[in-house]
Amino acid sequence: MPSSRTTREGIAAFGTMHLPPYEAYAINFQYFDRLELSLNYRIYSGVLDSTFGHLGFGDEAERTGNIKFILNLPDDGFSGFPTFAVGLEDFLGTRKFYSQYVVGTKSWANKNLEVTLGWGRKRIKGFFGGIAWTPWRKENLPLLSNLSFMLEYDAYNYQNHPHEHPKGRKVDSRINIGLGYLFRETLQLTFNSLRGREFCAMGSLRYPFGDSKGFIPKVRNPAFYETPADQEPLGILRPAKEFTHELGHLLGDQGLDLYQVYLTAEGDLWIKVINNMYREEPIIRKRLQRVFAAILPSNISKVTVTIEANGILCQSYTFRREDLARYYCGEVAEFEMATLSPMKNSTGYPFNGTSLFKRKKAVWLFTFRPRIQTFFGSSTGKLKYNLSLIATPCGYLLDEIFYELQVGYAIKSSILHLNDTDFLNPSQLPNVRTDTIKYYQTYSLSLEKGYLQKSWNRGRWFYRLATGYFEPAYGGVAAEILYYPVGYNWAIGVEEATVWKRHYHGFRFSRKIRRLHGHIPFYVPFLGIQAFLSLHYTWRDFDFLIKGGQFLAKDRGVRFQVSRLFSSGLIASLWYTLTDGKDHVNGKIYYDKGFAFSLPIDFFLPRSNRAYIGYGMSAWLRDVGAEASTGTTLYPTIQLERIQLKQKRR
Repeated sequence: MPSSRTTREGIAAFGTMHLPPYEAYAINFQYFDRLELSLNYRIYSGVLDSTFGHLGFGDEAERTGNIKFILNLPDDGFSGFPTFAVGLEDFLGTRKFYSQYVVGTKSWANKNLEVTLGWGRKRIKGFFGGIAWTPWRKENLPLLSNLSFMLEYDAYNYQNHPHEHPKGRKVDSRINIGLGYLFRETLQLTFNSLRGREFCAMGSLRYPFGDSKGFIPKVRNPAFYETPADQEPLGILRPAKEFTHELGHLLGDQGLDLYQVYLTAEGDLWIKVINNMYREEPIIRKRLQRVFAAILPSNISKVTVTIEANGILCQSYTFRREDLARYYCGEVAEFEMATLSPMKNSTGYPFNGTSLFKRKKAVWLFTFRPRIQTFFGSSTGKLKYNLSLIATPCGYLLDEIFYELQVGYAIKSSILHLNDTDFLNPSQLPNVRTDTIKYYQTYSLSLEKGYLQKSWNRGRWFYRLATGYFEPAYGGVAAEILYYPVGYNWAIGVEEATVWKRHYHGFRFSRKIRRLHGHIPFYVPFLGIQAFLSLHYTWRDFDFLIKGGQFLAKDRGVRFQVSRLFSSGLIASLWYTLTDGKDHVNGKIYYDKGFAFSLPIDFFLPRSNRAYIGYGMSAWLRDVGAEASTGTTLYPTIQLERIQLKQKRR
């Protein structure tokens, strides 16, 4: 039964449950302190799916989404008061296990006791409650201190609930008793009786992805620069070539690449640096300050450092000599330097300057990684996968035009014989997304991406043009304009793309796209035009997006998205799209919705890295609210350079 117990924000848990006559799998995520989200996958053991069971799907299964709101926390100032929560079980999809509940939980630490009392409706019927006793919690007994004895009153309406498993309706006792064990806040095990007839077990692993520094300590990160100091003025004894060579070497040791150095007509320095290593803006600033405080020539009054990412000049810092001198002596703290030398809009190249150093960007960089894709709900199986190897050459042409190629090769796959239409709910919109699986049903090399992109910066305004193969399904041309001044917590942008549908294999484009009339396919002329007006707003560590316009299937509407940016670098997103597409699933209009997360790849590395690995899933793969990729978009690139993730105090 539910309780109002909660973990701290950013903790994710993965579990499996043996609940006769069900088997279940679960993912739980504490989006923030007062909101808990979870997904369950429940299998009816021994009950063949009535529609697809004979095709290989096997036993009937149900996906459920749950949400719990915590109304009050101990930190709110009511420490002696019970914690209350309201929740919904299975509030998405078919809602076969739908319940609403309100629950309160009270702990008595001095007695090692916790009591829960709640009330629910629908599948939960009436009052429920429970007691947990941890008798050796205060004892120095490692194996027993986290062992709890539990007893609860079970209020699930097994007998009369219409979607209950046939073998799960009989109840001999509403009292469940059990044991729970928690090992180092990571492994949780529970064993208990169920309905007075069965024995059930649950195991879960949880990890604080929100504030973790990674699975591996960053022991290979460079130390902040300290000494030696060299403030010899530029001139005969310290030629510009020698200074720029020293500067490039020191910045490189800090994980920052020096690309250009100009001496302005006023006698100041303008420098362009590319950050290929860090996600935290304060870390970049601190490393720059340490280097320039130690080696800035004494005849230079100030230095302006501009940060570039993905070919875009994102922001600048101007450090004055006198401020750096006081900082070097310890008279000015980090937060004071942030006030004296604030982040500002990029100044661009000095037209009246003298070039002291210029380094060309790499024409050829190569990355190689595995990729796994998952497909749920096939008629021939509950879970299908595609394991591929991805090679991504990228670089810059003429030092300004970014290109990216992506070649994929499937090494192990269970999707080769899957159909690309929904047998029960075939999409009646142009099939802009529902045929996605066709692009991955191959054991040959495939060019998934191959595009060119040029970006510009004009202070507060950013521009982008791109053309080529943007993804396995689409290629074309795209343009984007973004207004995003430094110091603002909002940005506004417009983008437009004209795309053509690619053939499932090869390099050619198709002029037609499939539609279904019922289950009967026919083909209509297609030119994909998507156009959006986007508003971004950042509040604390939340990033909100409202994106309105025309989507790929020519449906029009608005996409709402909220992303949580955690201090670890984890980004967790939820979205919901309202359009006039009138797509129907199980007799109801379906609106695209889902979740995604991006985890910094340096969770698994001993050195900081800016790259991310991501995963996203819609509640249903449909054509409504779909959009094509169009290259490397502006807002995420710039935001990643500017965002200042703060560690929450506890």
